[in-house]
Amino acid sequence: MENYLKLIPKRNEEIELRKIDGKYYLLIPMTSKLDFLARKLHGEYRRLELDELGAFIWELCDGTRSIEQIGKKVKEKFGEEAEPLYERLVTFILELYKRNLILLGGWDEQRD
Repeated sequence: MENYLKLIPKRNEEIELRKIDGKYYLLIPMTSKLDFLARKLHGEYRRLELDELGAFIWELCDGTRSIEQIGKKVKEKFGEEAEPLYERLVTFILELYKRNLILLGGWDEQRD
């Protein structure tokens, strides 16, 4: 777990966070030719809904803060509501990474 806390997440600049009807969504452009049918049905973007905590974390993934530093900001804002803080935070960040929504600075160095 400790190694993960040093990683520095940076959001994909093509992805936009937008609040629509009181809910937070990541708008992910559908650019692949394979997305043709999905674009016809759903528009130019796939939407991924986030809760307030997820939206807050997304905004902090600007490439300047480590996961540990993000966790401290989350703790300040959400307190006990965010617990278990680092387990949830690392899981969320890794899921964003798997979906190519963020980059992780320091990841490749740790994996060697």
